[in-house]
Amino acid sequence: MESRRHTAVPVAAAPRRRRQIAPLALQGAGWRWSLAAGLWLLGAMPAGAAETARAWLGVALHAADAWADDAQLVWVENDASMDANGRADAWGFLFYAPSLHAMRSYSVRDGVLVQAQDQPLSVVAPPIEAWIDSDVATHQAWRRAIDTWGEEVRLENLLLVRGVFAPADAWVAVFARGEGPRLFVVCDAKSGDVLRTWRG
Repeated sequence: MESRRHTAVPVAAAPRRRRQIAPLALQGAGWRWSLAAGLWLLGAMPAGAAETARAWLGVALHAADAWADDAQLVWVENDASMDANGRADAWGFLFYAPSLHAMRSYSVRDGVLVQAQDQPLSVVAPPIEAWIDSDVATHQAWRRAIDTWGEEVRLENLLLVRGVFAPADAWVAVFARGEGPRLFVVCDAKSGDVLRTWRG
């Protein structure tokens, strides 16, 4: 788990978003979350410099530490369109604080915190531990997507979470081809190895 002992970062004015970040819903006891919880989907924000998830993680950790001393990172997702190298103009980070039994999400663009939002639903969520960066995960997932669907696939969404799609930390890449079903590629967050795929 990353250290979070930092000072707070000022929040810039947030542009309007088309869709809201949604926390995960519990499925059964403990931290078994359901896929139906949804994704932090693309926001209508101006273009910026694309970066990997780890590039702006520190900004979110600063803010989370100011919110709660025991804040734990539980979800990472692109908050703007992805490129083929696993970079996005903005990234979303979701934290869970056991002491508050609360969740708060942060959106970071160009190294600036542009949105901080308390989530109306809170679940007991396991913290993300060791993980490769989004560019490495994308490379692994893209190879499988091309093998499965061919060169015409495009990366729509990339998220990192623990205990939803695999028992341990996992990157999940969502690929599209035309307007049909999506291809989901789940990769181990430490090694990048592909664990499973499905279409839906």
